[in-house]
Amino acid sequence: MLQSHSQPSAHSISSQYASWFDDRIEQFIDAHKGRLEPTSFFKRRNGFFITISFDHSIRKQRLESSDLIDGPGAKTVMDTFTDLYNLICRNLVGRNYHRPSFHALKPLAIGCLDMNGSRYWRSMGELQNPHIHSIWIFTDQTRDGFQKLLDDKERLLAIKERFSIRELDIQQLDHDHRNSTGDSRASSYMAKFMVHNNHELKVADDFRVLPIQIEKSLN
Repeated sequence: MLQSHSQPSAHSISSQYASWFDDRIEQFIDAHKGRLEPTSFFKRRNGFFITISFDHSIRKQRLESSDLIDGPGAKTVMDTFTDLYNLICRNLVGRNYHRPSFHALKPLAIGCLDMNGSRYWRSMGELQNPHIHSIWIFTDQTRDGFQKLLDDKERLLAIKERFSIRELDIQQLDHDHRNSTGDSRASSYMAKFMVHNNHELKVADDFRVLPIQIEKSLN
């Protein structure tokens, strides 16, 4: 007789994503903080919750122009998140940021796709206004550089124009606010659209964790 398998609840899916994000953040901080420094101190000093909203009319025009030159295969919103991450790394670490020797200086960035109304995912209709909620944890070596970048309004405006960003909402991260499952509220909030997308896949590319981890050789 065939066994029936119940679908995981929305609460369970959200908790699993949030727990995984929290674990990844803890691993990054453990690798970068001082031996005696509390994890919470490092989070508050170097952590940011950043929401990235796009001007989709301009973004669409640029993607269509790019298709005429490069052929079809438009970048996803999450591809743009990766491009933004790489540009920030170049600004903070230098033009050789992509080399393995500079890997430890790069920030951790976890970005999750969201849509209008995803909080009420059971009643979501047509997907509208894709945007990104993200957690960034900088190293001590790059945190001041990121703050200087934020304070430089001209450079920040150039970055926003380059990626068709309408608004960057940047808040200091208080990652120790927890919900009833013990997961951070920030990580749980990032996962809310992914709960909907897990039940009914509408967007194949809905999150990124950067930088991509480098596997150590076993020599």
